[in-house]
Amino acid sequence: MVDRIEISQEAADKQVIPEDLNSLAVGSYIIPNPQRRKTYGFLLIITALISQFIFYFNNWLSVTTGAVLVLFTGLFILFINNTIEVKQSHVIQTVSSYIPHSIGYYSIALTFEFLKNLFFLKPVWTVIVYDHNNPPTNKTIIEIDASTSELVSEIYTEPINNA
Repeated sequence: MVDRIEISQEAADKQVIPEDLNSLAVGSYIIPNPQRRKTYGFLLIITALISQFIFYFNNWLSVTTGAVLVLFTGLFILFINNTIEVKQSHVIQTVSSYIPHSIGYYSIALTFEFLKNLFFLKPVWTVIVYDHNNPPTNKTIIEIDASTSELVSEIYTEPINNA
């Protein structure tokens, strides 16, 4: 599997490609940890409480409505399920037992399900897997919970005709 585009240094220099776009220097892309969102939830809650405390002593402006909205937004962010136990590098090993054909090319995407099992946003790995034939003859789409590695929906497999 190739995880980057191979471009010769001579071709890159000829096209004046900046160093930060060099695919050989960057490597594979890794999904950032969504657990960082909790920091913003705490910041919003602290901002709401400090604003309400400061303006409690000043009668010239009332921010109670705004502080309540910011407080609820912060609480909403804290209740989002941000736990990802199945790492990106282990997704294919996790789904391989569910796939009814060989594994060739595949695509992995982190998506989020809204309002299921009392979590506001649940992380879900969505994987599209093609068999190893050239051209592929089967395609499977599978979704697993990124927290528990359980199946989220039915496995969808279809033959690829006229590939």
